[in-house]
Amino acid sequence: MLSLFFLLLFFLAPVYAMFQLRIAGERINQVSIVNVTAVALIMFSLLGTFPLFYQLDEYRYNIGVRDPAVVLEVLFYSTVNIVFFLLGVIFIRKVVGLEDNKFSSSDIKPLSGFQYKSLYVVFIFCVLVLFKYLSQVDKIALFVALTDVDSSIKLARSDMGNSFSGKYHWYKLVMHDFGSLLTYCSFALWLMRKTLKSLLFFIITFIYSVFVDIMATEKAPLAWLLVGLFMVYFLVRRDGFVPFRKLISFSLLLVVTLMFSYIYFMGVRDFGSAIWSVFSRTFSGSIFPAYFYLEFFPEHQDYLFGKTFPNPGGLMPYEPYRYTIEVMNWLFPKLADSGVVGTAPTVFWGEAYANFGPIGIPIVAFIIGCFVALVSCLVSRLEINPVSIGFLVWLILIFKSLSTTGFSGYLYSIYIVFVSVLVLFIYSMRGKINIRKK
Repeated sequence: MLSLFFLLLFFLAPVYAMFQLRIAGERINQVSIVNVTAVALIMFSLLGTFPLFYQLDEYRYNIGVRDPAVVLEVLFYSTVNIVFFLLGVIFIRKVVGLEDNKFSSSDIKPLSGFQYKSLYVVFIFCVLVLFKYLSQVDKIALFVALTDVDSSIKLARSDMGNSFSGKYHWYKLVMHDFGSLLTYCSFALWLMRKTLKSLLFFIITFIYSVFVDIMATEKAPLAWLLVGLFMVYFLVRRDGFVPFRKLISFSLLLVVTLMFSYIYFMGVRDFGSAIWSVFSRTFSGSIFPAYFYLEFFPEHQDYLFGKTFPNPGGLMPYEPYRYTIEVMNWLFPKLADSGVVGTAPTVFWGEAYANFGPIGIPIVAFIIGCFVALVSCLVSRLEINPVSIGFLVWLILIFKSLSTTGFSGYLYSIYIVFVSVLVLFIYSMRGKINIRKK
């Protein structure tokens, strides 16, 4: 009976989500903030429960994902999360009446000379910040991986991120986010005008972003960089609609790329194991921690009632509870004792549950759906040019991370704020910020 309930929910939930997307005015092969976020939620919080429920993932089983009833509970909460997220989108668009402007490749405008030069200045700034960051790191995990595959890679990766001695989020903002934005903008520029100057600028920014993405031996950032370029291409050439045949071909390319990264960076010795590692990490990696959230809260830790929320400047009388680290330390105490700072992030309903219990999941999901729809509406009002295309793709990849991380970071996101300020600054180089009308 348990298996029957699971299968019914597993197959019906995506179908109903597709129905809601159509009501919201989206198409499954459309490049948009709402659509990609919803598809990511389906892929990473629904599909990954199948190998967990039937215990097909040996690694997840060995670390404790063994109760099918709890996995079914995870699937149920993931379904509720998606349904109410899309209800929030539908509310903004159909009830409030704030619909997106349609994207058309024929409406793309060129950049002015000052706007073009401002991209060069930002790129030089990114390179300088990268050198400053590397000067504060003892070992670069990428070089450690190329010379020796052992436990020191985990420590080097931790030192470059979670346990970095400086304020890593500022470095990440410039190195990763500014850098990715520039790469998407330069690619759009080259697609519009295939000159030697635009090609060289794209190649240089692309090489920079690839190094930044893999220097800590992380696999996902490089994959998402390629996904971003893929979306830029179809925004410029196909009005943002991706033929399913192209989507399948690109997905196979991504799988092959990730396979080689597991072989060279993670010590996986054969292609069969590499393929399974890719699929396990992709579909189960972000949802399996939710299993342990249900065990950790409230049995080992009381509900947090907002303590995970950011506290900028220490204005509120509390220290934000690092729930992803605490769950990881509870799950792998030996890893914590070794000095490695690990995290166990999961789909954003996990944070809602940790704070408010089951009742918080639909409420938070609805609010987040409204927020994403509002952002999508605002961005669609900007004049379409290479910068706005790069910004749109960057935002898409930011919001798709709701499928793998908490929601509170979006309440006060220095990344969204400062990248938005940068984009508006580049827009102002033309003399004014043009707003599209319906």
